[in-house]
Amino acid sequence: MIMGALILVACLLSFSTAWADFYADHIYVFLRDISSPAINILPFPVGELLMYLGAILIVAAVIILLLLIFLRKKKSYVAFATAYFKSLLIVILSVLLIYSTQWLTPYRSSVLGRPEAADHEYTLEEMRVLYIYVIESLNEACLSVPRDAEGYVIYDTKNVTEQKVATAMNGISDEFPRLRGYYPPFKEAWCSDVLEWMWIGGYTYPYTMEVTCNKYIGKFYFPTLYAHECSHHMGYYKEHEANFLSYLACSSSEDPVLRYSAFYYIYSYVDESYYEACVALGNEDLYWEDDEAHPILPQVRADVRNSLLEAEEVYQSDEHVLEDFADEAAEISDVGWETQAEILQEYNYDGVVYLMLQYYFGN
Repeated sequence: MIMGALILVACLLSFSTAWADFYADHIYVFLRDISSPAINILPFPVGELLMYLGAILIVAAVIILLLLIFLRKKKSYVAFATAYFKSLLIVILSVLLIYSTQWLTPYRSSVLGRPEAADHEYTLEEMRVLYIYVIESLNEACLSVPRDAEGYVIYDTKNVTEQKVATAMNGISDEFPRLRGYYPPFKEAWCSDVLEWMWIGGYTYPYTMEVTCNKYIGKFYFPTLYAHECSHHMGYYKEHEANFLSYLACSSSEDPVLRYSAFYYIYSYVDESYYEACVALGNEDLYWEDDEAHPILPQVRADVRNSLLEAEEVYQSDEHVLEDFADEAAEISDVGWETQAEILQEYNYDGVVYLMLQYYFGN
């Protein structure tokens, strides 16, 4: 009853943006910086292990209920079943309590922790300026990255990249204070093949304060994906917030590979939004004129292709015992992505373009 009351209070309080902001800025970050370093001492994804254990508990509950049909007259078994379901109830309530405080409340805080942000309509010309800026910056970044004798991008190791991303994220923490603090390692998921089939690059697990990645992602995508998941971990749980902070931090970095990854990461969002804006205003020809006048360098596409091919080699080098279910996983993923888009609406991934316009052009 006490835990149920706490969950109810936490959910009701989360509807107050002022409380959600205060909680995310002061209480959440305090709990995060205590629990995250402790749990991340362990090299394996604790959150994923807990998910498997949770599934086992549910399956066991079904079996115990079925056996109860035949053993209901045995007092010892009834006592065991009663104790099991009481314990299961406590586990479920604990999960809901952590969910309501470690995800729901920070999620309902102001966008980027800025209550004063207001809606604003941006012009097609402002969108066009952003579109050209991203393409030109992408091409410039392409020419500045280190390459080997064969022209392939030289990437840092996983640990070094994580350190550089953490430095970049802390570099914008004066504007976005929740980004100041400890950054956990990107743990590789045991179920990476399933994540690959579902087009999931990584996820943040608020119950254990871990960030977990699909180990088959390309190195080109790794910096911005890590920055995206760390944005969630640091308390910015809306998807367009995480996209924006990932882009802003990596594009502001002194490291050329991080900048390159950032501008390519954000390019597809800006490109699609600019095209849709041109179509909506009956000026589709403008998009194609700009597309022709400001092309992406062929080397950019070559670098992306090389990164994907390298990731595919890693995937093919492993055995995938569940590969027969890959199509089913993909179908479930499609439904999941569509459902998420409907629920999140303006807080979905492509809302990042509005945040970029707001950041560069103001309200």
